Amino acid sequence: MFEGIYFQFPKLGFILFFFLACEALCPLRSNPIYFPRTMMFGTDESKAPFWMWIAKWAMISFFIVALMSPVREVKEEVSGYDILFVLDPKSISPEMIADVQSFIKARRNDRFALYIPTASPVMIPLSDDREALHQILSQLTFEHSEQKVTKEIERFFYTTPEARGWAIILSEEPKKLVRSLPVGVEVSVIEPNEEWVEVSNRSHPPFGIIAVQKYFVYYYVYPLFIGFLAMLLYLYGRNQKGLA
Repeated sequence: MFEGIYFQFPKLGFILFFFLACEALCPLRSNPIYFPRTMMFGTDESKAPFWMWIAKWAMISFFIVALMSPVREVKEEVSGYDILFVLDPKSISPEMIADVQSFIKARRNDRFALYIPTASPVMIPLSDDREALHQILSQLTFEHSEQKVTKEIERFFYTTPEARGWAIILSEEPKKLVRSLPVGVEVSVIEPNEEWVEVSNRSHPPFGIIAVQKYFVYYYVYPLFIGFLAMLLYLYGRNQKGLA
């Protein structure tokens, strides 16, 4: 259950020794109230029960554990490219659609997005749902449009690992279609001829596992929550016992 979990700031555990020293050397004091005949009022001592002692040190301990930030490092294998197809609406033809579908079908480890700049642009975010992409592509039709491709297409790659984004722009008149290109994303401007699928596969061969991505899962919220419950229990006990 706790395999692979470690503390980001383990040295903060020394804070516990300050509380222990304070418990031993700096006991809690309060201004006493004196009565001349204390025996009339019964015992003059109010002793805290053992469970309050446990609640107090559980509160302190779990808060310190949360401060030490328990984490687990997770390694995730990143496979394939994230590919954006930008299709010139003036160049759309059954042959182009068939080539794009064939390209997508052959690359099982890639994610694909689709963008067609028209007055009502077609914008499909990155997905590995190839059946949905095939259906959308099969329904595309020719449409005259004066829209341009700009560097805004980089928004399709917000969730893409570094150097794994690839935009393929298919157009017979790229100079009229492309106004500006994104930064940090590889772009291929291709005229949709008979060989573009083969050439693209040679220049960017399909990969299985291309990188290992590391990220951290933080667990500080659990000891923080338990420490908060222990604090409520401790405060409840003090109020019930009338302790200062």
